[in-house]
Amino acid sequence: MPHPAPTPITAECFPTPALILRTNDPTAQRSLRKFAHQQAEVATSLHQALDEGLRSTRETDDRTTVFSKVFEAAEDWRCRIAAASPQPVGRYGSTWTERFRTPVTDDNPNLFRLGEHQRLRDGTRWDPTTRAYLGGTETPASRTMRQFGIQALARFSQTPDMDVVRNRVTLHDGEVAHGTQLLRGNAAHRAATEMATRIAARGGDTSRIITDGRLIYVASAPEADRKKIFDNAMILLAHDHASAASALTAWLQAAYLLYQAPRRKRGGDATVRTFLIAAVTHLLNRLPVLLHDIDLRAYVTPQDQFVTELRSAQDGADIHAEA
Repeated sequence: MPHPAPTPITAECFPTPALILRTNDPTAQRSLRKFAHQQAEVATSLHQALDEGLRSTRETDDRTTVFSKVFEAAEDWRCRIAAASPQPVGRYGSTWTERFRTPVTDDNPNLFRLGEHQRLRDGTRWDPTTRAYLGGTETPASRTMRQFGIQALARFSQTPDMDVVRNRVTLHDGEVAHGTQLLRGNAAHRAATEMATRIAARGGDTSRIITDGRLIYVASAPEADRKKIFDNAMILLAHDHASAASALTAWLQAAYLLYQAPRRKRGGDATVRTFLIAAVTHLLNRLPVLLHDIDLRAYVTPQDQFVTELRSAQDGADIHAEA
């Protein structure tokens, strides 16, 4: 069975997503990067919970239950962090706490616009006449949003007449499920309108939501597919792997699956990243390398490509020492 990690889980395991860095101010960026220390602390606790829960468990079903409960613990931690936020309003304010508890459903899917990079520039301003963001300077967030918007649009090159591209997710038994969807054209316009309607119902400001033009949206998969995908991710991790190489492959695949199966409206990326570090530390007794903005990468990238890129990121890292 795995032993405690030879080196501690640290903040270096959690690269701050570029999408979060919407400022060029070094002091503000340092403040945002502090969240990685909280992730390292909880990942250490989750790793210990896995070690304890799996120590005398041999059956795959029982091991799957342990992994699932630890993932739920990660979700609950993310909700508590939101509730304790010193910011009363805004994207990460405590008033949004309920959204960290709210499940994603077919009637309330996750919707996220890609490619809207102008609003992420430092010092940009909204012009109500042209209904556009003007000026400002590039930030890590604006650059990464442009990059993934371009990658998402490229996914439509093989289906030029379609407004929806669905990520095909191959499960451990060979079955194929539908993962995250990329939307453009009329499908994206409907998504934008739906988002505006929801925000308005909550009393929010919808004046800056664009519902026409060339839009790209990410939409969560159908509920039945998401549940199947999530369960398969837990099963992959729970298998009794014969080698470190097998365990690594399972972890790489599970990472993709978890991003195709969001369970709550907010906080999914931090939850998944923290859980993934704990899981691979248990499986391999090594610290992995996570890609920047791994969630966006999973949304716009086919499964095989994502797994290849994440595997390549491990080259030279300690994680390969036993593979």
